[in-house]
Amino acid sequence: MERALVCTNPKKRKLVISDDDGDIGIRRVSRFKVLLPNGTSVELTVRSAENEMHVGDFVGLVREKYLELKRKCEWMKKKRDINWKGSGLYIEDADNNKITNVIDFKNFMPRKCHILRLNDGSSEVAHIFENMWDLTPDPDLLLELPEEYNFEAAIADLIDNALQAVWFNEKNNRKLVRVNVTDAKISIFDNGSGMDDSDENSLVKWGKMGASIHRLSKSTAIGGKPPYLKPCFGMFGYGGPVASMHLGRRTRVSSKTKHVKKVYVLLLQREALLSRSHSEVTWKTNGGIREPLKDEISNSDGSFTKVDILEPKVKGVDINKLQCHLKDIYFPYIQNDDLSAKGKTITPIEFQINGVDLTEIQGGEVATTNLHSCNGPEFVLQLRLSIKDDHDGTRGFHEANARLRFVYFPFTEGKESIERVLEKLTADGYIIRENFQNFSRVSIRRLGRLLPDARWTFLPFMDFRSKRVNSSRASILKRCSLRVKCFVETDAGFKPTQSKTDLAHHNHFTVALKNLGSKVSDKETAAVFVEISTGAKMLTLAQLEKEYQEWVINMHNQYDEEADATAEDNPVIIVSPPNKKALGISKEVARVHQILKRKEKSWTHGQRIKVLKGACPGISNNVYATIEYFLLEGFEGDPGGEARIICRPIDIPDEKGSFLSGNEEDPTLNVGSSLSIPITVIDTEKLVAVGSVEWENRLNKIQQKSPVGSVEWENPLNKIQQKSPACFDTPIPNHYKRQQVGVVDSVSKSCDKRVTGKPSHCPEKYKLLTDDQSPELDVRAGSNFPPLAIACYDIHGNRAPFKTIADVAIQLQAAENLYFKVHGMKIGLSTDNMILKIMDAMVTSNELDKIRPSYRTTLIITSKQIPLSLTFPCRVFPGYPRHVVLKPEIREDQLLPGFIFKELMLEVFDTYRNHVSEGMEVDIVVAGFEMLNHCSTSYKVDDKGKINLTGLLKLTAGYGEIASISVVFQNTSIFQQEFSIAGRSLRIASKVPDFCAAGGQLENIEFEIVNIDGEVDTKIHHDDQNCQFHMLTIKSDFFSAEESIRYTFKHGRCTIPSICVPEIEGTFSFEACHTQYSRLCQDVEVEVIKMSNVKDVTQLPPDMNILPPQELTPLDHEDNLMVSILNNDEKELGKILRLGEKIKQVEECLEVCSKQKDEIEKDMLMLQDDVQHYHLDYVDSGFTYTKEEMTTKIRSMENSAASVLCSLTTDKKQHKIFLEDIIGVVALLGSVQSPELSKILAEYLGQEKMLGVICKSFNTAISLEKYKQNGEIDYVHALHAEAADLGKAISKRFFVMSFDDIRPHNGSWHDNDSQRKLFLPDPKMPNGRTPVGFMGYAVNMIDLDTHHLQIKTTSGYGLRETVLFSLFKKLHVYKTRENMVDALPCIEEGAVSLDGGIIRENGTLSLGYGNPCICFPCTNKLDISPEAREILTKIEGKKEALLRIEKNIEKVTKHHKKYLQKFKEKEKKYNNLMDTMKTEVFPKYPLVD
Repeated sequence: MERALVCTNPKKRKLVISDDDGDIGIRRVSRFKVLLPNGTSVELTVRSAENEMHVGDFVGLVREKYLELKRKCEWMKKKRDINWKGSGLYIEDADNNKITNVIDFKNFMPRKCHILRLNDGSSEVAHIFENMWDLTPDPDLLLELPEEYNFEAAIADLIDNALQAVWFNEKNNRKLVRVNVTDAKISIFDNGSGMDDSDENSLVKWGKMGASIHRLSKSTAIGGKPPYLKPCFGMFGYGGPVASMHLGRRTRVSSKTKHVKKVYVLLLQREALLSRSHSEVTWKTNGGIREPLKDEISNSDGSFTKVDILEPKVKGVDINKLQCHLKDIYFPYIQNDDLSAKGKTITPIEFQINGVDLTEIQGGEVATTNLHSCNGPEFVLQLRLSIKDDHDGTRGFHEANARLRFVYFPFTEGKESIERVLEKLTADGYIIRENFQNFSRVSIRRLGRLLPDARWTFLPFMDFRSKRVNSSRASILKRCSLRVKCFVETDAGFKPTQSKTDLAHHNHFTVALKNLGSKVSDKETAAVFVEISTGAKMLTLAQLEKEYQEWVINMHNQYDEEADATAEDNPVIIVSPPNKKALGISKEVARVHQILKRKEKSWTHGQRIKVLKGACPGISNNVYATIEYFLLEGFEGDPGGEARIICRPIDIPDEKGSFLSGNEEDPTLNVGSSLSIPITVIDTEKLVAVGSVEWENRLNKIQQKSPVGSVEWENPLNKIQQKSPACFDTPIPNHYKRQQVGVVDSVSKSCDKRVTGKPSHCPEKYKLLTDDQSPELDVRAGSNFPPLAIACYDIHGNRAPFKTIADVAIQLQAAENLYFKVHGMKIGLSTDNMILKIMDAMVTSNELDKIRPSYRTTLIITSKQIPLSLTFPCRVFPGYPRHVVLKPEIREDQLLPGFIFKELMLEVFDTYRNHVSEGMEVDIVVAGFEMLNHCSTSYKVDDKGKINLTGLLKLTAGYGEIASISVVFQNTSIFQQEFSIAGRSLRIASKVPDFCAAGGQLENIEFEIVNIDGEVDTKIHHDDQNCQFHMLTIKSDFFSAEESIRYTFKHGRCTIPSICVPEIEGTFSFEACHTQYSRLCQDVEVEVIKMSNVKDVTQLPPDMNILPPQELTPLDHEDNLMVSILNNDEKELGKILRLGEKIKQVEECLEVCSKQKDEIEKDMLMLQDDVQHYHLDYVDSGFTYTKEEMTTKIRSMENSAASVLCSLTTDKKQHKIFLEDIIGVVALLGSVQSPELSKILAEYLGQEKMLGVICKSFNTAISLEKYKQNGEIDYVHALHAEAADLGKAISKRFFVMSFDDIRPHNGSWHDNDSQRKLFLPDPKMPNGRTPVGFMGYAVNMIDLDTHHLQIKTTSGYGLRETVLFSLFKKLHVYKTRENMVDALPCIEEGAVSLDGGIIRENGTLSLGYGNPCICFPCTNKLDISPEAREILTKIEGKKEALLRIEKNIEKVTKHHKKYLQKFKEKEKKYNNLMDTMKTEVFPKYPLVD
């Protein structure tokens, strides 16, 4: 579509502006993006047959485009107006060249978009421009966005861009990637080639999905030499915008190239882009142009890119863990041996995280893994993979390369090296879900970048877990294969997942790599040809397996220390045993021991053990056994070797176990029916010692499973009787032993005895059977106890059966007199009557809060039938969340849109009204509310059973709407409360006339916002500081939206000074609407009629009635004043005319005063300009105030308590008693060294605190003011009475501090310091250095007066550690704003700078400019020349004159208002006249123009 612009000047050519560039036949097409001074921008395509254009014509094109967009976009109507016809109008290009006359199109390349800036001469110039960049993505890319994205993956995506940018810097240039992470901002800086506004290197490509500069460079990174360090990571083209939107709400990208002077800025807002992605075809975002900063210049070689993530979603990032994680990801780019020809370790890229170089970081998975690996030779393979069928002819899709490095982690010092790696990572705070068995033994890097989720267990040829063990070699391979890890390094031929954390699972090359060595054919790998080589040698799969196994065996023999155990007895050496396979050894020499120390624990011959299921091949169930021997390969001191444990299972008799045979010179170890297991089962804790009770229980079970009479039992006492006393040192009582008894006496024949042992019928004790691993029982209120088992023992310690089901009582003792009852229990016996079972016992108590947080109790089990009394430690936890209480209750007066709840708690209870235990997680779902600073719905209960929502919940519902809060636990709602926001309506408080004169004005129209009872809601009050925005807009078809003005509400009311009435007769309608709540609106209609003026009225016949204007315009009463003519009353007409003359005189007086005020202000500006030549930075304080001068200034103030106190101090005799307990005013406690410091500290505190009164005690403080019985202030007593005696009045609240009650600073102060300045250590940046520009703490920069230094509290504390520390805390003082912003990581309680910057606590800023009139006295007076002093004196004189004129204007304005009020008193007469003229005048005298 084209629009022809017809110029009013006939000498100017006709121009055409077009939205597209599809026309042909036009010689030159120029594209521009014009940045406008009000923060907006327009895109312009200009077609011209000539090479030049006048600036005025060009601006006209821009204006037309701007107005067209403004009509369509509501947000543009809120921007300030542009002065299109100002004399200061000019255009500026990207190189700061001003264009004021003619635009030469030859200076701008055609078909390229150039950025220009329009300046209209206003001092209000924008630096950020809305919709500056078009980030509309390719639609198909929106389907490729990664579904899962975490913090580390997102920040790594941004570092990928930075790394790729710096990699291609010139050889000798610095390559820097710098990352800074704080709670307020995340910043990624690189000194790469940068971006600008050019089409080929546009900043848009960073933020536009699918437009990445590096997206198509993947093919250049296929092939080459390992480790394939060429960071062409770009695959999908959305890393930058998606990662930044995941990390925070707002992103600012600043970039500069070497050939441009300016820095181009792109701004992304997460919510804006997400909302537009559903509603608009295009994504446009804001941007800007600025000068480079000092640190950007110093850290770059003329080009750079900096990405700032503002309002990060993740807070409290562990910087050390982040440093270690990023070092793992980019390790080859940080430390590398392959890139150096001499094999030295070099640093290809300089990585800095929060000021720390990553080469200095100790820790991380990669570094820890390398530290514990073997120093022996690695097994290295080179793979080349290719697709047999060339589908599309492009190399990047049919070839891939990889290097595989296999590293051995030996068994040393009684432990697996991999276990040491896992223990070290756990100790460093990593969440490790792997153990030695499932440890990921394959890790992958793509182009040198670690893929953290690519954690494979084994490659097929590495895996021996399921292979059959038929030889000692196979046993060694099965065990030692778990000690190998493969490090895979791939080129760009392998495709990653969208989040770049793993290889693409279904990619042909990924599947082929994962199946390397597999004997099973796969359809996906059938088309992939794999070449395997080691060095220059090509390998088949069979050769690969053989060489790999030889390497594993060799590494085991050289580096494993499995046999490294401390033997505590003399060995028996066996040589060339014939039964090596049965023994489980392979060497020709072995040592046999009976006592061995392993892992700081001794194991001995005859010790009872339990080998746990899966401890080693062949152990499919738990095996109870007795240790017989320990077998160690080789001579003592030999490297490597096997170590075995020979043990006899519990069901194997002694004579069928192992034994030593032969003579001393040639002994032999016969295994018999015993087992040979590797000694490493001790290291893996798969072998544990067994106590007597468990051993006997196991024997009992074996007895029960055996047929009756087939098990032979021996009582140890009978055995003692059959053997000679010399065979036993002591008898072994109270044990059943399963034994084949066959004792050979020296004289008698062999004799077999069968003995059946029975327990005694006299029970000795009862015991609660529990798992030894659980020292106490855990139960939750409302849930059943685990089944309880009680055993009975006789006097010999043998298990005895229960005769009957005993009546058992259970209770829980929590404290001396606090018991919990247990309900619903069921009691029964086992089938063999050996165990008394207690089931379904449940505790229900509402007193668990008395024993939190430990919840420890004692379980007491008693019985009246049998002598049973057992105790056992127990913990009773509260039940699951079932009830929620909101405290304090939300009041009706808090239900205001935008209200943030300063105090709010959710108390969470279980079914029995106990507070739930700490850490219990619930979901909070809100509607009509917003959760601030919380990106998840999940909340955890604190140690008091509460969820603190203080300062987090904001009401967003509008008036008359519903808001709700719900609490959900395990998908079940346990709490829901709705709140009705009270309805409000807008009404007109003042009466609007039915008729109004054309061209007149409606004045002082007052609107009110009322509740449903018709009462004005005084809480509707506009307050920028508290983010309460209440404004009224007047809209009408008779004036444009640009003429609409916003008026503020004050305590529920808004007054419109005047509304211009159109010159046209008819109905004039307008709409009054609240700017934020559209439901609050009111339509107003007024009939407009033409009326005669005053002069014409006085000449009309006396019997004629004329309709006057309904409202009078006060600016021109001489010509436009219309009066009421009722019954031709000439006397009333004279009064009105005289009143008009008075108004005219008052207005003329106001005009004279205004001109005088303008002249004085102009003179002051000239004087201030003159004084700047003397380099005085504080013209407003020509003479720095001394304490006396500041006291005089405070005394002259009105309506102030401080003014009254300063006045009282001048008459010490009369008021001494009253003042003796008042220390003084905050502003007069001491002095500072410079006016800049005085001003900024006063501005930080604010005038209320600067005028604060300091009393010695709380009683003195409250005695300053007395109250009547109804609560009103009693103005005839206390300080108000003193003020009345001085002719003053205290009409405002005033700030009072009780000196003795202020909590003091607990630290010490500097020794030998008369000022007793507090000892506060200098702040430290993350790099350990004090921030640049730090001048000190504000609390120490005020020098207290001598007499104030002597004032102490009853505890001995002074004013500095009480009053000043209470006011300033640890407020930092810096030289400049730049110093202050750089020091943000170490600022905790606020900071100020001498050039006016203020940062308060919790990230709150104070922007703008302040000029406090009450400051601290300044002791450092500057040496001012006489000429400068004379100018400053004149300025002070002008200020006094200006003050007098302003008072005169105020006085005259009051008179003006009084006269105008009299016109309103005529309103009734005017309305009566209107009613009369409707019926009588209009028919007789029709109105004409």
